[in-house]
Amino acid sequence: MNYLMIQNLGVAPVEGYTLLGLSTTRDCGVDGTIGQFGSGAKHAINVLLRAKLKFWIYCGKTRLDFFTKEETIGDGLTEKTVNKVMCRLGGTSSRTHDCGWCLDFGSIDWNDTAMALREFISNAIDRTIREKNDFIQPLSGGDLAVIPQTEDQRRAKDGFTRIYIEMSPEVQRYYGELPSRFLHFSAIPAQVGMSLLPKADRNLGDGSLTPMIYRNGVLVREINDVKRPSLFDYNFKPHELSIDECRNSSEFATRAACAKLIRKATKGQLAIIFKSLGRQDDIFEAELDSYYLCPTYADPTTEEKTAWQDGWKEANGDAILCDATTTGSKEIAEVVQKKGHLTKSIKAPAWAQNAKRFGIKTAETVLSHNEQKGRDEIPATAAANAAVDEVWGWLETLKMTQGKPRPNVCCFRDIMSGECSCHGYQDGDWVYLREDHCGARTKFLLKVALEECVHYVTDATDNSRDFQSFILDMFVEMAA
Repeated sequence: MNYLMIQNLGVAPVEGYTLLGLSTTRDCGVDGTIGQFGSGAKHAINVLLRAKLKFWIYCGKTRLDFFTKEETIGDGLTEKTVNKVMCRLGGTSSRTHDCGWCLDFGSIDWNDTAMALREFISNAIDRTIREKNDFIQPLSGGDLAVIPQTEDQRRAKDGFTRIYIEMSPEVQRYYGELPSRFLHFSAIPAQVGMSLLPKADRNLGDGSLTPMIYRNGVLVREINDVKRPSLFDYNFKPHELSIDECRNSSEFATRAACAKLIRKATKGQLAIIFKSLGRQDDIFEAELDSYYLCPTYADPTTEEKTAWQDGWKEANGDAILCDATTTGSKEIAEVVQKKGHLTKSIKAPAWAQNAKRFGIKTAETVLSHNEQKGRDEIPATAAANAAVDEVWGWLETLKMTQGKPRPNVCCFRDIMSGECSCHGYQDGDWVYLREDHCGARTKFLLKVALEECVHYVTDATDNSRDFQSFILDMFVEMAA
């Protein structure tokens, strides 16, 4: 029979596999360690027992053989037969230990052989790091190992912890996937210390390039609910991504954590994203939440702003970022271009919304308020000037200018919609009249000019009480 052997330098205490809640890694103060709950090895043992896989654990020269023993328990109403988990010690000891839990412990959530393998390998890495403050040299030297072994090779080794697990098809497949499931066993083990990892054929599924999510180098999930490829895989420190006691993290929490990592990315990493966004690629990163890229309550740091600005420039030069998801985005980009700028339109609302906060030039930063609405300002026609002169004369006659000088006049052309309902607007000391009303003196042109002049005098908005009162006062003055 063949086995998968998991080996590490250092002898684990027997209680590490028999005492529920004991974790020698939690709060050990050593960077890079993984364990925290004190239940993983016990759950792993139950997973293998339920799968009816043969396995042995050697703590130095002490062998641990796990088995179950039936016991009937009654609660006064009914009786139930359970399988209590027992541990028989061999080698340096010969006692049998009642583990204090039954085989059903964890059966609802811990239902995959891969979960057991992940726990045992994580424990081996943790002990290696605690022994040597590193895992790379022990891995290359053979002290840390996950390798196939035969029955003839199954034995204890003094000073080491060894676990042998029957090489079932599931175990064989997991061994083949080891470089994807643990960055420690990848072609570049030092990636365990990196946060954003360039895609490198790590996915386990159907050939997609969706995000692979790691925590201290250990795979915790593959985001494949939506088949969007990602530009990076993500590796988090323990405080950056929480996991439940099944060692999983929700997709919502994972996406939020990914956005937080991206916010602190380097110029080069951001340039990769901005190039892809500029091509309007349908990528995972484009859908990250705006709030987690940059919370509304916090401003980006100077370092973050510099990285984002430099990343955008490296990817898109001096182009102005335009949000391609907004109404009239094509026309807005054309207005920006008419002002002499290059543009790059992206279909990623969160990135477009946050770009200005990070100091990237957007359409909003180079266009006036009205230009952003797609209004192209053009010189006032003679009829437009004459209309404002006429209505301003009415207000002067009625002594209702409130001491203000005649406003400046400009026409505008709405390039977004030929059916636009905006006939005029006022902005500061200017009134703007729509070009297609300003060819000749008409009652409608006078009405629009009067409305905008009243806005100018009162600083009141449409339908406000101040605006209505001014119009009523004007009628009274005229009648009197």
